[in-house]
Amino acid sequence: MKKTLKSIFVFSILTLFFWNCKEEKVISETEFEQNVFYEVFPAILDSIYYEKRLAPPPPPPPEFFQKEEYKNDIDKGIQDYKQTDKYKNDIKKWERKKDFLERDNALIYLVISDSIGGFEKYKIDLNRLKSNNEKIKFKYRSEFPNGREFWRTEYDFFIAASIHFGGIIFDKTKNTGVLNGGYTMGILNGSGFRIFIKKNDSGKWIIDKIEGTWIS
Repeated sequence: MKKTLKSIFVFSILTLFFWNCKEEKVISETEFEQNVFYEVFPAILDSIYYEKRLAPPPPPPPEFFQKEEYKNDIDKGIQDYKQTDKYKNDIKKWERKKDFLERDNALIYLVISDSIGGFEKYKIDLNRLKSNNEKIKFKYRSEFPNGREFWRTEYDFFIAASIHFGGIIFDKTKNTGVLNGGYTMGILNGSGFRIFIKKNDSGKWIIDKIEGTWIS
């Protein structure tokens, strides 16, 4: 009986030991992924951020190109359109607006998904999200209405976009990785990205390249 109890005790200790090792490994891998994400996030944001209020005047309307002289020479049509009074007035308005927005110190908010999915889903810590643009701040998606009501609701602050990211998939050496992201500026106005990252010679995580995956 004593021998049996001793065997059970030893087995329990070993089980607890291996379980703790497994837990530590999972936590370590999750923390590693989080650290990489927060490190490379400012560079990712620089690459995908777009201020829709700074968008230049739109191109000529389709009917402008119905003229016979432009049907086989679109470039000439665009150049001629830029000489019109309408385009020149639109450019002046855009330049004034651009100058005002660049000097404006009002905060710009990006709404980010609360969590990042992957093998180990984890909640995003807004305090660890950094931006090279001091005017940019972050809010959780859960603070806002669902669906299209998110864009139809008026707020007391400017929301530039809603963004989300998937978990990072690393290679075996953990020197390169890839993650997916999305950047939405309104209803049917957004795009998706596949972001390839790597560790440089100094041990810093940087962007290798970014590929588009979808657009709306």
